[in-house]
Amino acid sequence: MKKLFLTGIIGLKLCSSFAQVVPEPLQYHCFRSTEPLKIDGKLSEPAWQKAKWTSFFVDIEGDKKPKPLQATRAKLLWDDTHLYIAAELEEKNIWAYQNKKDQIVFLENDFEVFIDPDGDAQNYFELEINAINNTFDLFLPKPYRNGGNALISWDIKQLKTAVSIEGTVNNATDTDKRWVIEMAIPFASISLDNYLNKPEDLSLWRINFSRVEWNHDVQAGKYSRKKKEDGQGVLPEYNWVWSPQGKIDMHMPENWGYLVFSDKKVGAEDFDFSIPDIEKVKQIAWDIYHHQKEYFAKNHQYAKELSLLAIDPTVLKTSELVHSIEIEATSQAFVITIIDKAENNKIFLNQDSLLKISKLKSL
Repeated sequence: MKKLFLTGIIGLKLCSSFAQVVPEPLQYHCFRSTEPLKIDGKLSEPAWQKAKWTSFFVDIEGDKKPKPLQATRAKLLWDDTHLYIAAELEEKNIWAYQNKKDQIVFLENDFEVFIDPDGDAQNYFELEINAINNTFDLFLPKPYRNGGNALISWDIKQLKTAVSIEGTVNNATDTDKRWVIEMAIPFASISLDNYLNKPEDLSLWRINFSRVEWNHDVQAGKYSRKKKEDGQGVLPEYNWVWSPQGKIDMHMPENWGYLVFSDKKVGAEDFDFSIPDIEKVKQIAWDIYHHQKEYFAKNHQYAKELSLLAIDPTVLKTSELVHSIEIEATSQAFVITIIDKAENNKIFLNQDSLLKISKLKSL
């Protein structure tokens, strides 16, 4: 076991030869609705009119890829029982044929929501919806990268969704304008183990949104995904997201954006919110995690010393946050342990993306 103590040093930086560069997660400040909302896809209530849009979506990999061809944005509200999400998707060709519940709707154009209420990258939820208001919801006990098996039989009970269309659906003879999604997700339906995931003022969730967009062909008046020139399969999809992931993988919950709940009513003045130090310390653990995974891919074993992961102690910048970092590893497993200074927490993260936080009595 190797332990690194951080004292009087001014930074933490992991060598860029390992692990992807992850943009800083975005924030959305979610205010309370001032009225009941009719889920009809029209967003006509004053509460929706006052709610701010997110920034326009970008490529999932971030700035290193071109800007999306069509605009997408979202907005959110909440009340005592529901999280409300709306999205606007510009689209010149609106099409969707998947019309049965829990079909794999991302095999056509869709909009996707990813929610991790406690921010531990475990036990998170995904909801997909297409232009004909067909949904696909699933529960992930852990990410696919760690052997997580999606529970497709799981449903968001009493979920309400609606889609409105400016244009036509499945009509290739005209040019469409946009489709708008509205949904109401009951907090009780995304809660586990008798624990109600009901936010409070300044509660912090991890969330992200993704739009899957395919190049298309039209044959006999019907849309389909565009095939490659050699006829072997279809062209890859576009992935346009709110908070960029850094790589083509939505199932990296540690890279999602932050949803900050406010008890203020929508229309109130926005506020500054600093991400808590514990989140910054967790991100250090995730950085080391990804370095370990890339080290394993090259060496077929995990590093037993931080120095093997190219952590440069001369550029460490988190002495004000971190007291110590430990790494324990065998050839097939590892545990990262970080003790923070500000809140006296011990953070554990292992090779299976299992993140745990415990409180210490004293350092």
